Amino acid sequence: MFRDTSQIEAYNRFAIRAAQAQLWNEAIFRWKQVINVDPDDAKAHNNLGVAYEAVGNMDEAIAAYERAAELEPGNKYYRLNYRRCRIHLRRSGRDGEDASQPDEELPPTEQ
Repeated sequence: MFRDTSQIEAYNRFAIRAAQAQLWNEAIFRWKQVINVDPDDAKAHNNLGVAYEAVGNMDEAIAAYERAAELEPGNKYYRLNYRRCRIHLRRSGRDGEDASQPDEELPPTEQ
């Protein structure tokens, strides 16, 4: 299958810039575009997880981190992000808590 890597790179660069500017919804949109072109892009799944976590969408963050770890099981950062996010969710209890601002610093996105 042919993949348009220039399109993927452009979406990814745009998403990174959006994330750096904390424009998380734009970053989510762009990383979803990367995944639409290349569903097996583990880096995009991981970065999507960071963005979802930033907007407080922990269920989607966990799913994105889990997919990244499935695609690249040898990547310790993807596994760590997945575990850390699950632990955070478990500890928070999600009962009436505003999850829009994570208690701890977000993991960095990959460029």
